[in-house]
Amino acid sequence: MSCYCVFSYVDIVKGDMSLLELVQALGSYLASEEAGRRSKGAHVLSDVLTELPESAIPAQATTRLVQFFCARLSDATCVPHVLASISALQRLSSFTDQCSVDVLRALFKEVHVQSFQHSTRSTAYKLLDQIIQSHPQVAKMMGDDTVLGFAQMLDGEKDPRSLMIAFQIIPKLAKLVDIKNNADDIFDVVFCYFPITFKNREGDPSSISPELLKSSLRAAITCSAHFGEMAIKPLVEKTTATSQSVKIDAYETLTAATQTYSPEVFASEMEVLIEQIREDVVMASDEKVVNAALDTLEAVYSVVSPAAPLTSSAAGQTPEIDETTTSLDYVLKDAIFQLTAEEVKNSDQVGKLLLAAARSSAYNCNVVSDAVLPIVVERLGSAEVLTLRRELMDVLNYVLSASCDISRKAECLEADKDNLLNIYRLDASVPLDKEYSFLHITRLKGITLLILMPQFLDKNETSLALQTISRAAIERNEDENVNKEATHLLVQLSQSNPDQVQTTVLPMFFTALCEDMVAVHKIASLLNALGAIGVAASKVLLPILDGLASVITTGSLALSHYVPTITTIRKMIETTAATTNGDTVCPELMTKVVAPLLSWISESPDTGHQNQHSIVVEIAKATAAVFSKLDTETQGQYLKPVFDRYSAIALDPDNTSDPLCQLLPLYSALVCACTPQTKLPVEDLSRYLGGLASAALKTTSAVHRDVSFEIIAATINKANAGTRGELTKSVLECADKVESGVAHILLRHWLARALVNCNDKAGYECVRWLLGQITQGSMYSTEAAEGFNIILGNHDWSVTPATHGVFKLLSKQRFYATVVPEITSSFKSASDDKIKANLLVVLTHSVQHMPKSVLMSGIEDVVPLLLSAIRLTSGSLKAASIRTITMVVLETPDTLMSKVTSSIIPLLIGSLTYSDAANTVQVRQATLDALSLVPEKYAYSVIHGARRDVLRALVKARDDRKRLVRADAVKAYNKWLNFGDI
Repeated sequence: MSCYCVFSYVDIVKGDMSLLELVQALGSYLASEEAGRRSKGAHVLSDVLTELPESAIPAQATTRLVQFFCARLSDATCVPHVLASISALQRLSSFTDQCSVDVLRALFKEVHVQSFQHSTRSTAYKLLDQIIQSHPQVAKMMGDDTVLGFAQMLDGEKDPRSLMIAFQIIPKLAKLVDIKNNADDIFDVVFCYFPITFKNREGDPSSISPELLKSSLRAAITCSAHFGEMAIKPLVEKTTATSQSVKIDAYETLTAATQTYSPEVFASEMEVLIEQIREDVVMASDEKVVNAALDTLEAVYSVVSPAAPLTSSAAGQTPEIDETTTSLDYVLKDAIFQLTAEEVKNSDQVGKLLLAAARSSAYNCNVVSDAVLPIVVERLGSAEVLTLRRELMDVLNYVLSASCDISRKAECLEADKDNLLNIYRLDASVPLDKEYSFLHITRLKGITLLILMPQFLDKNETSLALQTISRAAIERNEDENVNKEATHLLVQLSQSNPDQVQTTVLPMFFTALCEDMVAVHKIASLLNALGAIGVAASKVLLPILDGLASVITTGSLALSHYVPTITTIRKMIETTAATTNGDTVCPELMTKVVAPLLSWISESPDTGHQNQHSIVVEIAKATAAVFSKLDTETQGQYLKPVFDRYSAIALDPDNTSDPLCQLLPLYSALVCACTPQTKLPVEDLSRYLGGLASAALKTTSAVHRDVSFEIIAATINKANAGTRGELTKSVLECADKVESGVAHILLRHWLARALVNCNDKAGYECVRWLLGQITQGSMYSTEAAEGFNIILGNHDWSVTPATHGVFKLLSKQRFYATVVPEITSSFKSASDDKIKANLLVVLTHSVQHMPKSVLMSGIEDVVPLLLSAIRLTSGSLKAASIRTITMVVLETPDTLMSKVTSSIIPLLIGSLTYSDAANTVQVRQATLDALSLVPEKYAYSVIHGARRDVLRALVKARDDRKRLVRADAVKAYNKWLNFGDI
């Protein structure tokens, strides 16, 4: 039959056969008394129609075919294929409204949808959905028939995939048809699925997510006001369920219902609902339940409370609250009872309930504030117990936060302004002792709310308040939480009040930075705060960076604080440059921040600081981040004076005593950050790179050498394919004229980095040359092995994605497929232990930079070498090998099944000994991560033999000298202790 479909399709498209002729040809099948033959005939017709283009189906044939298929819907055997045929016809422009009417009537009358398999049911729902979307007037005209027909189709459906389609149809129906007369019918067949739960099939691309199905059901239940009276009571009852997921689902559905249901339907269940919400918030069993409950409270109050029944006898007077309104009493009565009790209980929960009620509308905000404010103000005036003051102030903060929106600011606050200022004391300092810290954190939050409330504080009061919060962030406190919270509040205020933060807060921070004898920990705290504020608020970013650059360039900062300050500048610049508007901001950053720093360090290359090189490198990193975002023309303008200043020094190997030689990283950062289109201001690029290579191989300065190699690699990497080969050849020819040394090894590493990442075969010639140095036991074999980290590892600015480096697709995959087999083969054939150790170093450097998907391919051959690497390497290399083994355990544990107890666990136990210099903190942490994973991935029967030894090792690890290691050891110990029988 499949061949017949193809031939028929071709004939119809060519015009050798019409559709009606095909139907006639299939007559013996379609009219057969045998169900199987009828099904086959319908199947052929369906397949042909599905594949035919619209041009091959005449308009007059569409109506006849629709009538034919409608008649066939009474034949259960043919229904699956007939529905598919009608769906194919439905997409045609010749499918008229009358066709839609005929199809819907036949579908509702003749097809018992629930008696068919899922595929057929799904087709039926999709057909109905398509007709509703393309012929909405038909569904509207048929009215009740459409609603009842759909309800009949859905009744009894159980498959989530079909339910998803059906739930999405209901809102469309409710929008088109007045479902008032049949609301109970449609509601009954829909609400019976609430709450809906199921587990999706992992790895099945056709599977739908539980959350998406819940969302569709929620939209169906809440799509019409006619469902309100039937839905509210059962939904409220569901909020009392013991299941947290059911509670959340019920609350979220109630919240959604406020958009469509009339306020009256909520009124009858209001008291029960509020009581349940209060219980869930106070019990606070789960944060998600609490948030869902509070969202429902706010949403319900927004519809059941009056919008704004406020009256005032005269302008400027506090509006009078309508005392007959009692919808808020369910929350207010309990809150007032708690606030007037001798001991305030559940202050945080009471505050959250009041906040949700107050945020629901301007009127409710006034009611809540007017009821709560006098009580809290009066009690705070006489309360002396610190905990009581904090609890009362907590509640007050929640109430005030509702008034931070201009649209619902409580009018009564103006009358209580003096009382509020007296409570929060804008000009009072924060005590340094820990006893009062918790109270003053609450006070700082309240001061922030006063600032955020629209037009509440005048300019002087706002400045005073900001100074208080700034002092709390700057001054050293016994409780670091005070400093952290004050910083957090300043970050919040910098987003809403950037101008005032710039004029009031920033000068205080810059002054504190420049004070004499400032402790290192205080400098770190100040810089972290400025960094957080700058990154959070774009309007104060440039003033902060400009200010930090200024304290450096003017010499206002102590020498010991240069590095952390410049590091903060660099981090802020890198974060900003990586944002979507980085291209827009960076030109200004270059002019106002980076350029002054470059001028400062260039005019005084010897700052007298012991970390001079660190200062230069940090400025170079910031320079690269900004310079890479400039356009080609602007880059060219900056490069000319830089080359005039530094190129002669870079090309002279004997100029190492020149102070400018230490500034060469700045030169490298600018050149490496250029776009491929930016032309370097040199007459002969090949000669220039050759000169750099020659100078790098002769110089005794490591800085000079590294800078030269960085520039060579970045330039070759960005060159076009034709030029790249010439440049590489020129560099190697110049290198061959210089006596061999370790610099020759490093040059090959950098050339490999430039060429391997752009998939140039010359890069693999360099790699093989390096491997040859190792396998032949060269004098520099150790350096050749260690340098493999250069090829694939990260760098600050040379050959990186951020600085326009060329990285071809699958370059790492090609490196892995080419190099790792050679390493494995060489390791197996090597007899010298040093050669083996160096090959393991190469392997570790190679695999730690591989994507997981690449590494898992052929991992069986690599695992034995990784185990050897754990035995023979130390420090970061050993940690990298352990992390790779951990990844294998996580992804394909069966690969290591035979080795886990005999080899892997003993090696991991040995890596926990902190007295062994090879087991650095990094190694011990990686080991504990691996040991924690083993019980999760292997059955007790597989690893029970090693359990006792592991527990003994972990007991010792719990006494490790490093706190982080001890914490990880406790977690791992608990996992192994609870694993299997003790």
